[in-house]
Amino acid sequence: MKKITRFFFFTSCLSLSSNMIAQTDVTFRVDMSQQTGFTTPEVNGTFNGWCGSCNAMTDVNSDNIWETTLSIAPGSYEFKFSADAWGSQESLTPGTTCTVTNSGFTNRTLTVGATPVVMDVVCWGSCTACALTPTPKNVTFQVDMSQQTGFTTPEVNGTFNGWCGSCNSMSDANGDNIWDVTLSINPGTYEFKFSNDAWAGQESLISGSSCTVTNSGFTNRTITVANDTVLPAVCWASCGSCTVTSNVTFSVDMQNYTGAAFTGVFLNGTFNNWCGSCNPMTDANADNIWDVTLPLNNGAIEYKFTLDGWANSEQFLGGESCTITNGGFTNRYDTIAGDVVFPVVCYASCSACSTGSLDEVSINATVYPVPTSDILTIETASAIQSYSILNVMGEELMNDDFQSTISVKTLNAGVYFIVLNTKGSKEVIRFVKE
Repeated sequence: MKKITRFFFFTSCLSLSSNMIAQTDVTFRVDMSQQTGFTTPEVNGTFNGWCGSCNAMTDVNSDNIWETTLSIAPGSYEFKFSADAWGSQESLTPGTTCTVTNSGFTNRTLTVGATPVVMDVVCWGSCTACALTPTPKNVTFQVDMSQQTGFTTPEVNGTFNGWCGSCNSMSDANGDNIWDVTLSINPGTYEFKFSNDAWAGQESLISGSSCTVTNSGFTNRTITVANDTVLPAVCWASCGSCTVTSNVTFSVDMQNYTGAAFTGVFLNGTFNNWCGSCNPMTDANADNIWDVTLPLNNGAIEYKFTLDGWANSEQFLGGESCTITNGGFTNRYDTIAGDVVFPVVCYASCSACSTGSLDEVSINATVYPVPTSDILTIETASAIQSYSILNVMGEELMNDDFQSTISVKTLNAGVYFIVLNTKGSKEVIRFVKE
């Protein structure tokens, strides 16, 4: 018998070509709208051996979103976007949500399953979509300088230009004293003001007025940019247009002033940029009442009387009836609405100087604390018989037999005078109730 040898051939499933393993379509997308200097983006990763330009991307509709779809076997991978055969590549931040860092290299991470996936559009170098780039708006600023002197070129300064000085100078092409400039500004809310000659001068705006905002003691104009706009021409240091001026007379009585000797009295305020000695007052009849008449725009003003320019000035505690406190400074406050002659006021007071018996001083009393919120204490060696308390209008609000401590709790906040009476003499002492 012949021995028959038979050969059997077995094919193992393990020897199947790897290209028969099921693969999944993955669409990669990257937003290149904020990138320049490239030609063609590409995807490189552990799934393609970081091959360079072998998986180039396309932007068929020219929307700056580049994409490509690859068939990748299920599994976990690292990858990143590059361009022009590794001519450039993303710089990713370690620890961000879409990345993994191995051996000092930070790449994007990807897990592929059995289901095809279209990946979210991401910004080059980021785990998220590109932030929308705001479209700047054209804003035209206008300021009326017809009532200003001593300047060469106005300018606009604000949070939109870093308060840069003369970088946004204005022009007056038709010589009508309306200076303007048009700037390209991103939508948003900003503070600004007009200045001149690289901050040589600037507006002095009143806190609380309709076009202003006060932050950290600085009062500036405010604007919200949403569309192209031409702002109306406003008068320098005002929220409105320049108007026909009113003649305003200011008068101050210096008879009770006991400070350092002075030569001249001056008026300083928001209307003259607190200029020092530019608006001197006169005392033509030598009666200690100094006055000056100025043409001023209608509207709110702050001001005070000063001596020899700014060698000395009125000091107010705040809360007085004629004052306002802005940015830590307390000044007189009023509103101009036509020609007006303001009443004569005593220096550093809201009322006229006291006359007659109220000026007789012989008791040498001390009153404290000033200001007070409740109790007023009087110290004196004189035999005081009675007292009375007057408001700034001279109206008597309280009176009684003398006592060394007096409750003023019921008085409203403001400036008052306590009159101390002895036989044949009186003393008037000013105090403030807070």
